[in-house]
Amino acid sequence: MLSCILFAGFANAQDVPTLIKEADALDAQERTLDAIQVLKQAEKVDPNDPKVLVKLSQDYSDAIDAAKEQSQKFADATLCLRYAEKAVRAAPNDSDAHTCLSVAYGKMTDFVDNKTKMEYSIVIKSEAEKAVGLDPKNDVALLILARWNFEMATLNPFLKGIAETLYGKLPPASKDTALEYFQKAIACAPDRIINHAEYARALEAIGKTQEAKAQWLKVTQLKATDSADRSYMAEAQKYLK
Repeated sequence: MLSCILFAGFANAQDVPTLIKEADALDAQERTLDAIQVLKQAEKVDPNDPKVLVKLSQDYSDAIDAAKEQSQKFADATLCLRYAEKAVRAAPNDSDAHTCLSVAYGKMTDFVDNKTKMEYSIVIKSEAEKAVGLDPKNDVALLILARWNFEMATLNPFLKGIAETLYGKLPPASKDTALEYFQKAIACAPDRIINHAEYARALEAIGKTQEAKAQWLKVTQLKATDSADRSYMAEAQKYLK
């Protein structure tokens, strides 16, 4: 009897990788909500599996953009944050977990006041830096740091005042540093559309139109894998007309 119980427990544990693969297949079909349901099954088998928690956070992040109602967007953002926090607790040395937490706080900035946005910016930067410290080739975390530096370097006077109050003084941030991070993100993942597109937006914003055009052109040469990629593709095609 004991051997049967132990075997059953082992079989359930083995189900987690299978469920993750099933969720991956659903994500590839952009069936995010279905993937979440599969991952919740995996969570029941092992509530502290960091891969499951990271993927749940990522999928809830994707669900935010797809949701139509603001209340649903907020609910998804809250779950995105909750699972990211659980992932970091379960695996404090996991780069992806810290990246998820950085992303989750970024998503939450759409639902808070300006002071809270600036408070969250501290966490966004800190978690992205932890992620890069654990994995220097984590292009998602590098992209977050690129965008953080660019946004902090171009804050309007009102937000700059709030940031200075919270930080004591503004932390080092510059457009040049932002561009360096964009380049690092691209070097680590040259086929990821978002890296080129966000770099193109930054270059365009500072008047480097030829460099921006080259990045938008690169976007059109890559393969779109989801709705976000297709949106960037459309933006690139519009820019290059």
